[in-house]
Formats: sequence, structure tokens, C-alpha cells
Amino acid sequence: MVKVNERHLFPVVVREYHKPEDDLHEHLIEYFKTYPAQPSNFPEGVLTSKPDLHKSDNIHVKRLIEFFDGCLNEYRNQYQLYCDKLDISLCWFNHAPAKSGFGHPLHRHPMSYLSAVYYLTDGAPTIFDDPCTPRVYDTLDVWYHDKMEAELGINEKIDAEPGKLILFPAWLRHFSGRQMEDFDRWTISFNAFPTGRINTGPWEMPQLEVSIK
Repeated sequence: MVKVNERHLFPVVVREYHKPEDDLHEHLIEYFKTYPAQPSNFPEGVLTSKPDLHKSDNIHVKRLIEFFDGCLNEYRNQYQLYCDKLDISLCWFNHAPAKSGFGHPLHRHPMSYLSAVYYLTDGAPTIFDDPCTPRVYDTLDVWYHDKMEAELGINEKIDAEPGKLILFPAWLRHFSGRQMEDFDRWTISFNAFPTGRINTGPWEMPQLEVSIK
């Protein structure tokens, strides 16, 4: 009998963190209701804030950014990244009203290193597109695609859960489900980039030095 081994190549890691429960989310949502926001995902109607939340002087935002920075530092240490720090470059909130049916379309975050979603509420999940999907579509046996999707899945989803932060490669395509529940869906997203001395080599000379304004 022929011996068969199955090997899963090119896995994508999504790292997940959980913030201890407190009353921070309630304060943040009240603050966000006064913050500049507009629909930015046409034709979808999800409201997106100005992407400078990480620079806010609001005490509640600062507390959350401290949590984000701690998670980014853990990520850098876990994967032994050759940089001094992972810094937030842009940060914004997303608001999908109750029963609106709004969701984020399929997209990615080009020219960033990491992207993140933090859930302030329950609601529609975040769904990730399999990086190998184009290979499935490009095969001659297109008829087989429906069977693969039904049995194996072309997407993976992560459920929304208050206090959950997910970090993932910025190139990984993703979208959100539609908000059909009878409550608002609130999330915070951010992009992060390696900063400081990058890829220090012989003579302690870095490949480059990066800072974010």
C-alpha cells in the first residue's frame, strides 16, 4: 500500500490577545460618538473615523493604546523580529449600526507590516481569504471549486468578542460579515510598522532606521 503524508505549507499566523474586562469600552464608545467619522468603504456604509486615534489625548484611548503597544511588543519578541519596536502608524474605529447589513468589503492593507482588529462589541465576524484561493480559481477543474468550498472552506473566520485583539500580516485579505444583529458593531483597527534599527548586521550597522511621525 502506498504511504501518503499530508503537509500543510505556507501557514499564516494570526495571533490573538485578550484584554481583561473593565468599563473601558463603554467610555470609548461614548467618546467615539463625538469623533470625526464618515463612510469610507463604498458602497458599504460602515463609518470609519479619522485614522489618528493613537495620537488622541483622551485618557481612555491612551489606556487602550498602552495595551496595543504591549501586544505588539510581545509579537515582536515572539517572532524575534529584527527591529527595535513595532509602532502604530494609523489607528481608527469602525462603526456598523444595528441591523444595517453593513460590512467591510474584501481588502488588505498594502505597505504595512501588521494589521489589527480589536473588538469593542460582539457582532459580525472578521473573515480571512485563503492566500491560495487564486490557485483554486486558476485550475482547469473549476467545477471542483464548489465542492472544495463546501468541504474544506476557502475562508477562515474569527468571531467578534469584546476585548479580543487579533494581529495578522497586512497583506492577508479580509472582510467583515454584515451586521444584522439588533446592536451596533464597534471595532478598532490599526496598522503597525517596524521602527528603529532594522535588520542590524555586521559591524552593528542596520539595514535602515525607521521612525513614524
